[in-house]
Amino acid sequence: MKWNKVLAMTCAAAMTTGMFATTAFAEETYDHEAIEKEDDITITMMVSGTAYENDFETEQLPALIKEKWPNVTLEVTKLPDDNYYTSLKTKLASGECPDIILTQPMYAGQNSCYALAEAGYLAPLNDLECVQGREDLASVTYEGDIVTATAGVSILGCYYNKDMFAEVGIEGVPQTWDEFLEACQKLQDAGIQPIVMGDKDQYVLQFGLYQLAANEIYSQNPDFDTQLREGEASFTDEGTWDKVLEMYKTLYDKKYIDASKSLGYGASQAITDFIDGKAAMTFDGSFNAAALTAEGAGGAFERGYFPIPGTNGVYTATCLSAGYSIYSESEYVDECKQIIDYWMDGKSDVWKAHLGTGRIIASYGEGAEETPNYELFKPFVELLNEGKGFYWANQAWPAGTETEMEALFSEMVGGQGTEIEDITQGMQDKFEDLLDE
Repeated sequence: MKWNKVLAMTCAAAMTTGMFATTAFAEETYDHEAIEKEDDITITMMVSGTAYENDFETEQLPALIKEKWPNVTLEVTKLPDDNYYTSLKTKLASGECPDIILTQPMYAGQNSCYALAEAGYLAPLNDLECVQGREDLASVTYEGDIVTATAGVSILGCYYNKDMFAEVGIEGVPQTWDEFLEACQKLQDAGIQPIVMGDKDQYVLQFGLYQLAANEIYSQNPDFDTQLREGEASFTDEGTWDKVLEMYKTLYDKKYIDASKSLGYGASQAITDFIDGKAAMTFDGSFNAAALTAEGAGGAFERGYFPIPGTNGVYTATCLSAGYSIYSESEYVDECKQIIDYWMDGKSDVWKAHLGTGRIIASYGEGAEETPNYELFKPFVELLNEGKGFYWANQAWPAGTETEMEALFSEMVGGQGTEIEDITQGMQDKFEDLLDE
């Protein structure tokens, strides 16, 4: 199963009109020998995250670029997320932005590629060789220009304990919402906690809600978020987010997720409970696969990973990962393009080093199918091949809409009197306020 074929049918399958128009490539190409024409130069790069031993961005990447081009020094700064956002905003405002920056697809986060492209901060990347022929880049394409180069996807799904499923007689994985609820009940009746979540870190609420939204909203109307921005749809529309929220609330009402525990648990505590065998399932992303497949205090058991099914079939919440953009006012735009093209050509030493970190699910290139935990991701790959993949909902919203949803949902399951209609109205009000800013 080839990943380049798979990703051609991912998020872009859902993005057919409006801001999700398909990519238009520029005819002109950049100078592919720009670096060779330079004397010694320094390229600056800034990314978010925490550096670790033999860190890819701060250690491996600069060394490999120096090996390829001895006249290039790549200086990489890696900052915690909040510091990154603050620093990026300051540097953009001062005109002293690094040459290469980390950006998120669509409107996700404070470094969203759409917002930065709209402000004129990002150079078009249509002429990069590594983007040619790819049809999965709609969520990093702004008004016909690719503005972020990315090589992978991120998946949301349900990790589960296969041994516990077998113990209570659950065969295979649920294919409908009713089957999923039946599986939860079987586990609960056997004295097993069906699902553990770390809702104290409210962002984890997105892990389940976006999966249900893929099933219940985007499978029926891929243009829902475009219509939101154009005022033709609303979070309060009947049968959309009210349905998704009600379905997710059911898991708390039936104590398949125990709110009395989850609201006091952080994300890392939920992961620990799952790997320790204290619950049969947890909703989480491909980005946490290493932690969720580690052996815990409960001993070894076989893990699986499946998309939460809906009432209309099974779809997957899968999005393009964060990627790399070039500052439009950089002195070295073509040189940066050379670096990114080499990095993401699917075969270079930089590509192999990046893939070797195990931190990306590659969408193409050599070694992609040897991605760590590939077998876990296979069910999602099969859905993507069928065109049943949709981006994470918050990527299309102004940053802050999702936090309103999380806060209000937490109030509801925490027994503070908040109702479904309060959440959808709150989301709509916040969405409109943020659009007006």
